[in-house]
Amino acid sequence: MGLTQEQLQNMLAQINQVVDLIHQQDLVRGDLIKNVCPIYEESAKNLLHYAAFRSFDAREMQRGLKQLGLTRLANSEGNILGSLINLKTIIQSLLGDAGNLSKNEFLSIGDGKKLLKNHTDQLFGNSNKRRRVRIMVTMPTEAATNYNMVLKMVENGMDCARVNCAHDNPEVWKAIIGNVRRAANECSATVMVAMDLAGSKVRTGTIDFNKHSKDKNGSKKKRKPFILLNKGDRLIVLGKEGKAVPPKFDNDGNLVKPATIGCVPSQIIDRAEKGAPILFDDGKIEGEIMKIAPDYFEVKVTRAKPGGSKLKGKKGINLPTLDLGISGLTNKDKEDLKFVVKHADMVNYSYVNDEKDVNDLLMELKQLGADKDLGIILKIETNLAYKNLINILITAMQRKHLGVMIARGDLALEVGWKNMGMVQEGILSFCSAAHTPVVWATQVLEGLAKKGMPSRSEITDITSSVQAECVMLNKGPHINEAISFLDEVLHNVESSHDKKEVMLPKMEWK
Repeated sequence: MGLTQEQLQNMLAQINQVVDLIHQQDLVRGDLIKNVCPIYEESAKNLLHYAAFRSFDAREMQRGLKQLGLTRLANSEGNILGSLINLKTIIQSLLGDAGNLSKNEFLSIGDGKKLLKNHTDQLFGNSNKRRRVRIMVTMPTEAATNYNMVLKMVENGMDCARVNCAHDNPEVWKAIIGNVRRAANECSATVMVAMDLAGSKVRTGTIDFNKHSKDKNGSKKKRKPFILLNKGDRLIVLGKEGKAVPPKFDNDGNLVKPATIGCVPSQIIDRAEKGAPILFDDGKIEGEIMKIAPDYFEVKVTRAKPGGSKLKGKKGINLPTLDLGISGLTNKDKEDLKFVVKHADMVNYSYVNDEKDVNDLLMELKQLGADKDLGIILKIETNLAYKNLINILITAMQRKHLGVMIARGDLALEVGWKNMGMVQEGILSFCSAAHTPVVWATQVLEGLAKKGMPSRSEITDITSSVQAECVMLNKGPHINEAISFLDEVLHNVESSHDKKEVMLPKMEWK
């Protein structure tokens, strides 16, 4: 069923309204893109155009376009103004009015896709593989001494080796990178090296009580100390790292004083707010801040495993509703950057929150004399980063080679599990508008890499990952099986998916 003249006119009016807003934004926000690298000039403009488009509720217009058999703009991020102008021209022709395209300057249909491919190749290197999506692999310490393992990774399809500065040391990093370069050369393959800055992650302090327990023979054995927390328990969090104390009970088993644990960095104590939610150890323990004091805050546990959850030292803490005022670049990061700029192809920037954090990195790279071809990948893992994504991207476009990582572990805790799907989709859409490659990260094929067997949900996750330009695998004893499996599945899935657009290959049945 078609649309009435009135419906077409209403749709045209809405398109005109969006186009007019885009042109207004070009005038008002033009200064935002004056410092971007020339290769990103069109991308920055298109990102702002897409942001203007998404300030409208386009669902009713999309339903009308579907009735006409026209694009619903769901896959038009890469050239949004051009798509809108084309639609405007078609609807005008249906109303008997010939449009004029000569007055408009915009990316043509397909130009955005070409720009994204170019930017992806510039960041990850040209690839002659049968798949579009690259594979990034987190390197274990063993990669420094086991060349054959690294060689197998390259043979199985690794496109980028990730070295995490939160672990090991420069001597180990250098050995790992040496093996990666050697294996890539032996296989005549392009394998880039990305190094993760540790960043300013909030963690629990060390726990040094109950380090030993006795086995069945009465012999002492070491164990990782922990605080056992049940739903309803209280926990005191101090701004001092090494002050963990177990809970104290009276002779009747009544709680006299709750357990105490430190946290780093200590300044989060000053940012705590009563009633704020708090999560420990990747969300395994949830709580609410019930009391604040100058040097501590008290948490009531609202969720834990039946029988109690073990909270250990050096585990992550998330306060998703609070601005903790912690910069994305720490003193350790600055020291590690000296190694990164000499040995890596790109730097993965952890816990970036806003454009100031990006500028801090750009300034540090300039002071270190970093090569202009050194790429940066911005890890989006906080609620603040998601909210500031547009300004973060435009600021980072001062560099030639740019990417974004959806660090789904911390990000899910920050934005809430129920919102993660929508947030993930939003990041993918805005990065497509910016023609910026995306890395799909956290627990991809975790079961296969660590235990040798993938779960059904992990296979489904790979299918979704083709919306990105790169997929990251974490280390595990079966990592080479995971790389080979991912390579095969990505190839198969890409035959029926072009990013988020479903394609329709010929199907045959016996």
